[in-house]
Amino acid sequence: MADPTALLAKLTRVLARIEPEGPLSLRLCVAFSEVLQAAGGSITVGYSSPERITLCSTNELSGRVEDAQEVLREGPSLDAYRTGEAVSGLTMSEQRRRWPMLSDMLAADVEAISLHAFPMRPDTQVMGVVSVYLARARSIAVTPEEAQFLANAVAVALLGDLTPDSITDERWSVRDKVDQATGMVVAQLHIKPADALALLRAHAFAHSATLAEVAVQVLSRTLNFSDTESTDGSHQ
Repeated sequence: MADPTALLAKLTRVLARIEPEGPLSLRLCVAFSEVLQAAGGSITVGYSSPERITLCSTNELSGRVEDAQEVLREGPSLDAYRTGEAVSGLTMSEQRRRWPMLSDMLAADVEAISLHAFPMRPDTQVMGVVSVYLARARSIAVTPEEAQFLANAVAVALLGDLTPDSITDERWSVRDKVDQATGMVVAQLHIKPADALALLRAHAFAHSATLAEVAVQVLSRTLNFSDTESTDGSHQ
């Protein structure tokens, strides 16, 4: 797998280019899809019928793919959630054998597409799935392992702090540092505060650090998100 810093840098650069409109989940999904060079993507959570929710879809076809899986109860998103493993790299014939009803429903009105799904695992539990689709002859631009790492980073960005205790145990002085660091990232990348905080969380996840530790790096200027064009893994 490529260096985690380089992978996160790609996600950061794309997120910084996205217009700050719409929910954070959609912006992260768009960024994830672009890094994988996919035609579209979606994020879903909750996989029993009454609870399954599509948080966002980047386009109409992504939404239709998720709706079809909800109706048929088969497909890559459901498999990724149930198994906790990525579903990627299947041939068109393998997809048809694995999800015959889904393949038939999609074939009725869309050109053949390659489906990929990655469980979002911020810890040991799967909280949801980020899925993408590509044209038949194309594959994702990163390895499945790298895509899985990014899916986990997206989950951390959406959930909040890295552990359930990180909010309740956090002191006001630490909270103040995080707020200051968030402001600095906003200034560096010209993005919304929610996006800046999400990037801090994802960076902490990527480096097995706490949010407070990453905030201190930003405040001391040993970490500058505007310098993430570097791919050597060093903190600018």
